[in-house]
Order: sequence, then C-alpha cells, then structure tokens
Amino acid sequence: MKYALLFVSVLLIALTSCEESESLEAIAGVEGVVNFDAVWPDSIAGAVVVVFDVDLDLDSLNTSDYPVFDHFITYGDPIGRGVQNSDYFIQLEPGGYILMVIGLLIDPAQLLANEDLLQEIQKYIVVPENAAPRGIVIREKKINEQTDWYVHF
Repeated sequence: MKYALLFVSVLLIALTSCEESESLEAIAGVEGVVNFDAVWPDSIAGAVVVVFDVDLDLDSLNTSDYPVFDHFITYGDPIGRGVQNSDYFIQLEPGGYILMVIGLLIDPAQLLANEDLLQEIQKYIVVPENAAPRGIVIREKKINEQTDWYVHF
C-alpha cells in the first residue's frame, strides 16, 4: 500500500510537470514528386527543384543580363542524372512563390555548394521543355502538395 501511494504521487507529479513539446510544431512548405523521362540528354548532369519569389520574370530567364539570382529563394535536394522520379520537400515561410525544376549542366552538388557559381546560375541551367513553372501559395502551417509533375528535357 505504501508503494502504491508513492507510485501514484510520482505519477501525479510527472503528469502535472510535463510541458508541451515545441519540436512537434507544424511546418509550412511544398512537397511532391517530379517524374522525368527515362533517358536524359548527355548534357544534363542533374536537376533540382528551385524556389523563386513571385517577381521572377519568366520571359527573361534566358537573357544573360537578367538578375535571376536576385529572385532566388532556395532549392531542394539535388536530383542525380538519370533518375526517373524524385520525391522532394522544401520548407518555406507562408507566402507566394514560383517553383521550377531545372536541369543542371554541371554536377548539382558542385553548383549548389559554390556560392560564386550559384550566383551565375543562368550559365549552368536548362529549363525543361514542358516543365512550366508553378505558382504556389503557402498558407501558415500548411504543406502545399504538387502532383503530376512531369519533366522532359
């Protein structure tokens, strides 16, 4: 009986002293799957899902003096050459964005790890023929799921 009373006391103390964990807080972002052709062109070394702000001028992407990097927000994990489909998740703050899949003419890890190369990203990208950029809106504490994304280089 004495041990039962001690156990109940310890249990009550433990239950009343527990705080809610902040590490399980909801996050916002975008996730989905990108599907690629089975055969990649020899010039493409990899791909990546890239996020830009909504002010990106899509008609000027291929213009050498257009400051693409000024509109760059972040990117997902590099996608290796020859992959047929790739899951992705990118954590974002709530707001509006443009999401694109781009092909890379150099090794993705090399480009994404080198800030000087990344600032000149236009020299190293190929915009897929049919991968129209997607405008997305992230609501607070929500995941925006992008489906049926097929890329052809």
